[in-house]
Amino acid sequence: MMAAAMMAAVSVSAQDESKHEVGVFYGVGSGSNVLSVYTGMFSASAGDQSSFWGPIGVEYFYHLSPVVAIGGVAEYAGCKVYDDKTGGKDLNEAFFTVMPSVKFNWLRKKHFGLYSGVSAGIMVMSMSCNEIAKQLDSEAKDQTLASFMFQATAIGAEYGGPFRVFLEAGFGEKGVFCAGLRYKF
Repeated sequence: MMAAAMMAAVSVSAQDESKHEVGVFYGVGSGSNVLSVYTGMFSASAGDQSSFWGPIGVEYFYHLSPVVAIGGVAEYAGCKVYDDKTGGKDLNEAFFTVMPSVKFNWLRKKHFGLYSGVSAGIMVMSMSCNEIAKQLDSEAKDQTLASFMFQATAIGAEYGGPFRVFLEAGFGEKGVFCAGLRYKF
């Protein structure tokens, strides 16, 4: 009976720990933003106005232990370049990224945590030019490219209960700064 009671107590305490977490986020200063600025400098639309958004993404982590979690990140970012002369869109860019991830929780309190992490994967960029841009620049063409992409999160902070808000500082495709909401279950 004593062994059964101990096993039941261990089982109950294991259920109290949240093993899974899902999140949504938005970042600024991402790797795709840098690529978008670079491609815009050398396109027929150089010097025109750009509208960049993202990355907007989702993430999932499974906690192997209270310290280490593994998972993945999927995100989308985009850019539209407008031509001042024609008033139309010269260039559309879309960035899709998928990265396996690992997160290290180095401060764990009931309602607050600090962590670092790293992600590495693939980014697919789809770029399309309008017909006027193609006529003005013989190099302008529709392209789809794949590239290595990463994220190094130097520090992340989260606050809350099962629903947690978070803010991260790092470098890569999630951005220099990234903020979002997570749910742990």
